[in-house]
Amino acid sequence: MPNTFFGLNIGTLGIHAANVQLNVTANNVANEHTEGYSRQKASQQATTPLRVHQAYGMIGSGVEITSIYRTRNEYYDVKYQENQTRYGENSTRYYYLYKVQDLFNEAKVDGFTEEFDNFYNAIQEMAKDASSITTRNTYINYAESFLEYMQEIKKDLQLEQEDLNAEVSNNVNSINSYAQEIASLNKQINVVELTGANANELRDKRSVLLDELSQIVEITTSEEVYDNGKTEFRVKIGGATLIDNYNYFTLEVESRENRVHDDDVVGLYDIKWSYGDYFNPVSEGIGGTLKGLMEIRDGNNGVQPNDASVRPIDYKGVPYYIEQINSFLDSFTGTINNIHQAGQDLNGNSAANTPLFIYDNIAKKYIINPEVKEHPELLSTAYDRTDGASQNDLLNDLYKTKSAIAYNGGTASEFLQSLVTDIAVDTRKNNNMMKNYENMATTIENQRLSVMGVDKDEEAMSLVKYQEMYKLSSQVISIMAEVYDVLIRETGV
Repeated sequence: MPNTFFGLNIGTLGIHAANVQLNVTANNVANEHTEGYSRQKASQQATTPLRVHQAYGMIGSGVEITSIYRTRNEYYDVKYQENQTRYGENSTRYYYLYKVQDLFNEAKVDGFTEEFDNFYNAIQEMAKDASSITTRNTYINYAESFLEYMQEIKKDLQLEQEDLNAEVSNNVNSINSYAQEIASLNKQINVVELTGANANELRDKRSVLLDELSQIVEITTSEEVYDNGKTEFRVKIGGATLIDNYNYFTLEVESRENRVHDDDVVGLYDIKWSYGDYFNPVSEGIGGTLKGLMEIRDGNNGVQPNDASVRPIDYKGVPYYIEQINSFLDSFTGTINNIHQAGQDLNGNSAANTPLFIYDNIAKKYIINPEVKEHPELLSTAYDRTDGASQNDLLNDLYKTKSAIAYNGGTASEFLQSLVTDIAVDTRKNNNMMKNYENMATTIENQRLSVMGVDKDEEAMSLVKYQEMYKLSSQVISIMAEVYDVLIRETGV
């Protein structure tokens, strides 16, 4: 049979168990608003009963706490991280497309229309007195002003591309930082769990980092658990290992030696692993913020780049809109030059070898022919000067090009407006997608919180329950003490 003081031991174990439960509940309450915190529970069970060799068999020996564990559903974690990847990709596209749209805002449209009209108004003024050097200079100045305005739009887009490039580098650094932290946490988790305890807070911290990493790039995780409690945790991106338990690999950015598109800014980054393999975040099966950045930075809507070894990105990014500006300028300058070179200058000489616009291969832009700029008399205003210096039939044909259908099936004045509409449609599409994934994130997070979140009402009930458990166990000890007092003092045991 158990010893005389056996009941005191049972009461003591009850107090210890109640105390642990109260502490766990208090910790839950304290972390109700802690990001990524998983509600914890203490698992308790009856201790091993004693064989007392009596008719009633075995007798209970009390209660013990076996573990403190976190309540979390990994299925919701995976779904949340997958959604974060799509959200990161679409929110990045929306943010930077909105900035591109802002570059082509109403002010730009109005500015384009004003510069374009000024150029053609100068043609009309020159037609009134084709022999005037003053009107010729005015015409040249407005032509140059129009080119500079279009170049300003291209420059703004290239500055946007530089910002995107810097963000690519920042995101690569973030991936490396997360990889280092997670690998360190893997080691800390094993140090704790090899003792038989659960590293709840460390696992919560790792889960938060994985949520944040998944927004930058799509990840897959796996964990192998051994009999001794040791775990091996791995993270892959795009089929390549980023984290292998305590070890991790890093990504690097490398400036391109050659431009993929002629008007790309110098020094755009490609991404590669520290061991030399290139990493392409736009390839199939990879998403996230990094993919969105690369698409906006490099996307030319599937147009084959100059380097045939480079896979074109089927997305309308900065290079696409720069190419649209280039196509317009090619068509505009070509149309004007064709007419201009078909005429004669003020002295009756052929302008066949004297274009108004030329392309500067060094500056990568169209400029006014320096000869024409220095000698306005080289401008052609008539096809044949036999009728006099004031003849202006060529100028009339030049003015007709203002409303010509020569720019992607529309007039020049409709060109930029159609481009703005194109950007607006893409921006709205990505905004809608971003909102959809944002709503899905809220739904999944609510499902996750239904499992891992702290419910203050439930915790309040637990406090009352375990307080009562503590009181009753204390009362057991108190009653037992009275019994033993009687037994010892009054029976002389």
